[in-house]
Amino acid sequence: MSSALYASGVSVDRAHEDDIWHAKWFPGKPTLATAGSDEVVKIWDAKSGDCLGTLKDSDFAITSLDVNAQGTRVLTSSMDNKMRIWNIDNSSAGGFQAAAKPALTIDAGPINAWKSRFVQVAGDNGGKEVVASSTNCGTVKLWSSIDGRQIQELNTSRPNFIYALAVSPDGKKAACAGVGSHVYVFDIEAGSLVCTFSGHSDNVRSVSFSADSSLLLTASDDKQIQLHDVRYGSAVTTFSGHQSWVLSAEIHPDGQYIASGSLDTKVKIWDIAQRKCMETHSQHSQAVWDVAWQQSSDEVVTMRPMLASVGEDCGVKFYDPLLA
Repeated sequence: MSSALYASGVSVDRAHEDDIWHAKWFPGKPTLATAGSDEVVKIWDAKSGDCLGTLKDSDFAITSLDVNAQGTRVLTSSMDNKMRIWNIDNSSAGGFQAAAKPALTIDAGPINAWKSRFVQVAGDNGGKEVVASSTNCGTVKLWSSIDGRQIQELNTSRPNFIYALAVSPDGKKAACAGVGSHVYVFDIEAGSLVCTFSGHSDNVRSVSFSADSSLLLTASDDKQIQLHDVRYGSAVTTFSGHQSWVLSAEIHPDGQYIASGSLDTKVKIWDIAQRKCMETHSQHSQAVWDVAWQQSSDEVVTMRPMLASVGEDCGVKFYDPLLA
């Protein structure tokens, strides 16, 4: 490797009191949300490592975290079977404000919202925003983000626990996986299953779409990362190199790289075209539960996105891009 891609940036040790499971960027800003088993969402300035604010409304571990495309709402799922939507105002240059309580709490019922994601449904006046959630019985449910009522259900026809869920940036597809080796992709508007991938040999921990919604990345307990083309329902390639379960993987916004985190404590960056690992980072001392690339917004294009990782060691690690 002739040139390093990313260098260690700000590191926040003991950022939470317990395992950190989730990391999500606010689009267009150097601002990261994190959450996990200590029941609180924390918001971080990635440049300074300062905590800008916290969100807390229950005494249950947070099993899912998402930020909408506008950066104005945060969505959580917790082990009390509730999804919570928080209104956020971070429009000022140095400010961050969140409502003291969620704008909406959805009681999804027992294990009906292990993972939850915002869905931007196309339509007039910018469309509408709904919420998707995964269950322990092989289904994905869609809910109104206005009144919390269930409006749709997508069924894999296999009664397995789904603990990985992603929605394509264009709002047209949902992908889910979990116990078992299958990955399911749905057309949300039609409510139909459009393709199934079965290349993994063990449980699938993570699913994520590319920025253009054409590719799907999956990570598994079989120590592999697989790339799929959802337009044609075909496998593209497999990346191997982690020494244990791959817990999270995400495609760089420009589609050139992949970042992954594993139970082996490593963060790896892969080149998609060359189909190989370009560098390995060892900033964590325990399992890396999530990795996340900084995202652009409609107003701000992030040309050189930062990378963040979180894990069982309760730390938040930021990585700064070295190449233009």
